[in-house]
Amino acid sequence: MRKRGSRWRRVLGLVTGLLLLGPPTQGRAQERSLLIESFDGTIVVEPGGSLQVHEAIQVRFTGSWNGIYRMIPVIYRSEELRGAANRAIRLDLQSVTDDGGSPLEVETSRERQYRRLKIWVPGAQDAIKTIHLRYTVRDALLFFDDEEGFEGGGAHDELYWNVTGDEWEMPIRRASARVELPSGVTGLRATAFTGAYGSQERAVDIQELDDGFYFETTRDLGYKQGMTVVVGWDPGVVARPTAADNARRFLMSNWLLFLPFVSFILMYRRWRAHGRDPERRAIAPAYRPPENMTPAEVGTLIDNRPDSRDITATLVDLAVRGHLRIEEVEDKKLLGLVTKTDYELTRLTPAAGAPGLKPYEQTLLRGVFGSVGTGSVRLSDLENSFYKNLPTIKDGIFSELVAAGYYDRRPDKVAGLYLGLGIAAVAMGIPLAIVAGNVSIIPIPIVILAIVLTAAPIIGFGIFMPARTVSGTRKLEDVLGFEEFLDKVDSDRFKRMITGPEMFEAYLPFAMALGLEKKWARAFEGMLTEPPDWYVGHRHGMFYPHVFVGDLGNMTTATSQAFTSAPRSTGSSGFSGGGGFSGGGFGGGGGGGF
Repeated sequence: MRKRGSRWRRVLGLVTGLLLLGPPTQGRAQERSLLIESFDGTIVVEPGGSLQVHEAIQVRFTGSWNGIYRMIPVIYRSEELRGAANRAIRLDLQSVTDDGGSPLEVETSRERQYRRLKIWVPGAQDAIKTIHLRYTVRDALLFFDDEEGFEGGGAHDELYWNVTGDEWEMPIRRASARVELPSGVTGLRATAFTGAYGSQERAVDIQELDDGFYFETTRDLGYKQGMTVVVGWDPGVVARPTAADNARRFLMSNWLLFLPFVSFILMYRRWRAHGRDPERRAIAPAYRPPENMTPAEVGTLIDNRPDSRDITATLVDLAVRGHLRIEEVEDKKLLGLVTKTDYELTRLTPAAGAPGLKPYEQTLLRGVFGSVGTGSVRLSDLENSFYKNLPTIKDGIFSELVAAGYYDRRPDKVAGLYLGLGIAAVAMGIPLAIVAGNVSIIPIPIVILAIVLTAAPIIGFGIFMPARTVSGTRKLEDVLGFEEFLDKVDSDRFKRMITGPEMFEAYLPFAMALGLEKKWARAFEGMLTEPPDWYVGHRHGMFYPHVFVGDLGNMTTATSQAFTSAPRSTGSSGFSGGGGFSGGGFGGGGGGGF
């Protein structure tokens, strides 16, 4: 029984407590609201071009509040570049005070394109409070040269200022603005706009003053509505920015464009440290090819890459050394009306045990004559098949130069590394920069331009980054000396160094690799009367070296085309609009309560 009585006493106590609390009443939680009774702005245009801004914001607080926050844009889309870039203004907050001049506690922060001011207002409960903001703005004036502006054309200076902002979370009963201009300005004009962003409504009374204009709305401004004023005057009183000022402002407004400068400086320093050859000595003429080097190696060392000219010079060099014969073959078509010259290559040495061949030379011969390595083949038969051997041949040429100590690393690998880094910077940088740009509202064209320009120095310096060793530089001096001899061989000084007709074909492949075969041939006019036995042509009569070199040039062109041709791969196909508006210009923003 004691247990049952104890239980009932607890239930009775609970019921009594609920009765004492009474029934729930509506409206116990007090409603809160904000209303801007008046928003009065004063904008003073100084002769130097800066603005002194004073905002007096009278707020009605209903319920309990801590204060308000004011959002002021400091980054805008550049109208001059049709929104493809940013334009920033510099805002320096001077003071935030109450109606009696006492400073208010303020927390400032950056939020996207806004300067955010969180202002604590004592006694903000069922009260009307006035908050005074004073700040200086630079780079916020517009300057036109013979362009159409608001309310008239021609050259003029312009203040285009969003006084209240159109992002307030509460209505504004009355807004006004006083614009004060420097003394001596002429050609004054003014207009104003009200409403939401983009509105062309002009519910504003405008009065011209001795030193400027006074603007006041003629109706209440609703949620996210504001007032924008535009004042123009003739140029000559307010200082205009210089080209350097505009460049500074553009870069500061679009800070990602600093990245290309950083990239250029870093790559330049790296190139100076790792991408230059040791200092060259004076070049002395050399009357014979560099020792222990082939034409392909000479041509590659001089420009850091084995190109088709170096490889065709190797084919001729192999013919000169007795490994093959080249013969012109005429193919007649259309009943003999059309003749096309082809070239037949015949192997003269056995595939096995051919003396003095380097690995890449053996690869070239295997690519021409097949795995058997003997017999004859038409040059046209090598089309769309020989190209598979080119990577191995080029690898072999580089391997010989690296093994000789002329490079620490293959030039194509060094250049390819920086090319890959540049492409990777674009591929990875654009998505990351777009994300960063969305956070900091940098326009996408600027983001892409910055990333591409950042990658450009990486790729550009990468082309010149391959460097020769000390031994490679000394050998390059020998190559350049021999090149000078070939280039000036027809002069009396160098022509005396020709010891006999046999020099013509011995040095011809080197002249071809250096692009000097025509000058080399002219030096033997009248000296050489018989064609070399490794080339069979169809010309009869007197032998002229320059004519022979011309025929050889046609052969090397055909060889280059045959060696590099590849079958086509399949693919898939695929098929100031004039006028102003409310919310435009500088200033603006909005705010709310907290």
